[in-house]
Amino acid sequence: MNEAPRPQSEQSNFPGQQPGFGFSYMPPPPSYPPQPQVSPGFGYVPQPVHASAFLGMPQRVKTARIVLFLLAGFLIVLGLAALAEADAAQSALDRYSGFSGLMPSAVHAAEQKAAVQTSVAQTGMFWGVIYAALALVLAARFGKGGNALRIGTIVYGAWLCVIGTFALALTADVAPTATVIAAVVEPVAGVLLIVLMVQKEGIAWFSRPRH
Repeated sequence: MNEAPRPQSEQSNFPGQQPGFGFSYMPPPPSYPPQPQVSPGFGYVPQPVHASAFLGMPQRVKTARIVLFLLAGFLIVLGLAALAEADAAQSALDRYSGFSGLMPSAVHAAEQKAAVQTSVAQTGMFWGVIYAALALVLAARFGKGGNALRIGTIVYGAWLCVIGTFALALTADVAPTATVIAAVVEPVAGVLLIVLMVQKEGIAWFSRPRH
């Protein structure tokens, strides 16, 4: 005798089938680790920012900046003072050159000295304006400049040392007092700039990432 077929719900369960339904069992999809979010439309993954980008300008870098500002002001003031000093010497010579009691040789020597002082003062004022402008440009770029600015400041300081020493050696006897003072100030400022720019704080500041 043939046995009647059993209902589908009573059939044996087979692997891969849910009981009583006859559909294949699909395992859940594998989980993936969370992916970093990207900005929509740009595909840019944010990168960690160096900690130094949030820090202020180091004290030694600030000091170098102040040295540049002060140097620019000193060069302009001393240049104007040298011109005034040379003009005063020339005016005094003009007043006393007509006196008959003065020896011609003494008058000629005084005229030559006054002419040299005027020439030195004018030349010093011309280059002083240029050096002051360079100092102001460098100081103004300290907030955003990179390593090239640091190297430029070192070169500027070295040039001040060289030119100041030569000017002091060549014109100390004939130059106006203000010009001599400027020739002394330049090497001092140059040495300070070099020392401050080779410090670790300066290197880190000018090598920081900028956005």
